[in-house]
Amino acid sequence: MGYGPYKPAEDTFLLADAIKRYSNKITLEIGVGSGYVTAEICKRNTFVVGTEIDKKVLKDAQTRLKSLNFDNFELVLCDGASAFREECFDLIVFNPPYLPSEKILDRTIEGGKEGIEVTRKFIEQSLRIISKSGSIVFVLSTLSNYNKIIKRLKRMSFKVRKIGKRKLFFEEIFVVEALKVV
Repeated sequence: MGYGPYKPAEDTFLLADAIKRYSNKITLEIGVGSGYVTAEICKRNTFVVGTEIDKKVLKDAQTRLKSLNFDNFELVLCDGASAFREECFDLIVFNPPYLPSEKILDRTIEGGKEGIEVTRKFIEQSLRIISKSGSIVFVLSTLSNYNKIIKRLKRMSFKVRKIGKRKLFFEEIFVVEALKVV
């Protein structure tokens, strides 16, 4: 089965590898896209909720996950994480669009003027729904103003560390874990 418009790439594989360290969590993936990362999360975690803004992409991901015999997931059509109650997830995962652009014309890769506007939105939504000792795991790029995100999380008393990285021709992408400090 093909992957539709959201084809797994280097950032997808990097995130999928990084989240293998988490297990037995109630997990949210914001923006399931192809479902590739969702499948990796389903292998190790109790229950996975995934969101997607595109109805066709959501249906394709659901079909793919069912064909892999996963039954510990639910996919929701919504923007980001806007549909959830407070402190209901132990782990929140996302691979946001992170390339800087004046206007967001391609929402699959463009993250706003500094490349972090979508990431910032997902983090803001995550703050409300992450459990007291939960982790937020996401992808950043050296092409974006990533230090702004890291500094903001540290100011909010999150312990922030890189848990994976990959050097590409024109950038370095890395996975960040932001652990909520109780």
